[in-house]
Amino acid sequence: MFTVAQRQRGKPRVVRSRLHTGGFTLLEVVLVLFVLGALAAVLAPSVRDIIERSRREAEGRALEELAGTITASFENTDLSNLNVAALPGTIATADSPTLFSTSTSGLYTTTDNSAWFAKVARLRGLTPQIGTTPSAQPELARITFNALGNSRLLFAAPDEAGRQRFLLVSLVARSEQLALPTYENSAAWFDAIWNHDWESRTAALPALWQSRLSVSQIAAWQQGSGGLTQVHRFAVRRIVLPKFRVTVNSNHPTEQAFVSFNNTPNAFTAAANSGATSTPEILGGRLITINRGTAWPGVEALRFHLRENATVTVQ
Repeated sequence: MFTVAQRQRGKPRVVRSRLHTGGFTLLEVVLVLFVLGALAAVLAPSVRDIIERSRREAEGRALEELAGTITASFENTDLSNLNVAALPGTIATADSPTLFSTSTSGLYTTTDNSAWFAKVARLRGLTPQIGTTPSAQPELARITFNALGNSRLLFAAPDEAGRQRFLLVSLVARSEQLALPTYENSAAWFDAIWNHDWESRTAALPALWQSRLSVSQIAAWQQGSGGLTQVHRFAVRRIVLPKFRVTVNSNHPTEQAFVSFNNTPNAFTAAANSGATSTPEILGGRLITINRGTAWPGVEALRFHLRENATVTVQ
């Protein structure tokens, strides 16, 4: 801004420059707000999608790490405190079976010594406070709950030949948005999750889920534009533990073979000169010891972790 003094008709006059003095008109402000609003309407779905995708990917990585810890535990001989695959019928009477998830709703309210997440915590070098809610233990809470505060769940499949299956799952959505069907201890309920494609962004719900959820709950899972659904917001990791047998070829005329497994001494005996006999199926990773003699306990002849069908000869 500058002024020039001029004299006209004998009077001084101030002449101001026509430079812009700044500011916007009301019309300009309205136009800018309109454009910003239009951009926000266009970008909002993309931003939400980016946030949701980031959450899913982060949760997928967290589940992958947990699955790795769980799998590594299968060779641990401490079935009560560390081995997650400690199921009834596969452990000694003195051992406590792992407590798996038995509900799809609500949060964990206490920490049991044999809870699956307590075992995972110990395997990671933590000391869970037994009898205290996981939410009061920050390090444990990072194992048991996802970023949205939902419980991570570990289900064990009903007993079957050849393998033991586990499902590690997590709902990456608020529980009031999407609902899970009530837990059922059945192969059909387990397989509905196991056999479904949860990575697809266009998949429908499993048929069993559609028969268990309400119309509004199903609609919430199916909502989306362009054929997209919300099914991919259920993160799933499948864990398989094979089962094997130990076959004993007992050709000795007087000595027997005593096979110990599942922390159970002399769980299987092959009589002297009985030929080939096989143990029941044993979970992979279990410690196997073979003793031989005319009577238990005899002397230890062999010790190994079971990673495949094994054959032992006594002669």
